[in-house]
Amino acid sequence: MSEPAAPSNAIRVGYARVSTRGQDHAAQLELLKAADCRDIVEETISTRRKDRPKLQATVSALKPGDTLVITKPDRVARSVKELLVFLEDELAPRGVNLHILTGICAGTHRPDGQSIGDKMLFLVAAMAAEMERDLISERTQEGLDAARAAGRFGGRPAKVTDDVLAAARARRGRGQPVAQIARELGVGRSTLYRALEGDDLVLDGNSMTAAAVDRDHARDGARS
Repeated sequence: MSEPAAPSNAIRVGYARVSTRGQDHAAQLELLKAADCRDIVEETISTRRKDRPKLQATVSALKPGDTLVITKPDRVARSVKELLVFLEDELAPRGVNLHILTGICAGTHRPDGQSIGDKMLFLVAAMAAEMERDLISERTQEGLDAARAAGRFGGRPAKVTDDVLAAARARRGRGQPVAQIARELGVGRSTLYRALEGDDLVLDGNSMTAAAVDRDHARDGARS
């Protein structure tokens, strides 16, 4: 089957990463240059760090139909789980393809691919994200049920883990309301506000902190 034609203005951008200044990007650059990339972004950053500023800036600039080209999956993620989150939260919503040049996953992966093979990675990522949301919601409900059985009501909101926080920030970056994010990820609204308090979030034109949400909750409780 022939590959679907890319939009006439679509571009291919390569991304090369090494962990230390003692390494160089030469091997990756050679492969990326042969892969017809219009631009190639180089980044030197430790694998211990979750943030990759140049990668994030590159992905943010890509448009639907564009392709991010990498030599191997470990250039953009430190684990399979992190790769799936990257696909689901960063590339799929933007309609950006991922071209992996080497390894078992070599090939072009498209969020809107015409065949299962084209979009398999994105389908797995979407399934993993849905499972994670369901598990978080299930654990939260189990905790509430256990609390009620012990005579406690309300329970504590689910803890915002690093993975949940990363997913929340990605969704917030796409303009999704925090209340909706909290509902989908199965965490308390004020708990999520508190976790994101340093991110200068703005909702409906007004800054809202966790303390403000707590005050709103207190007023609601007084009225009921």
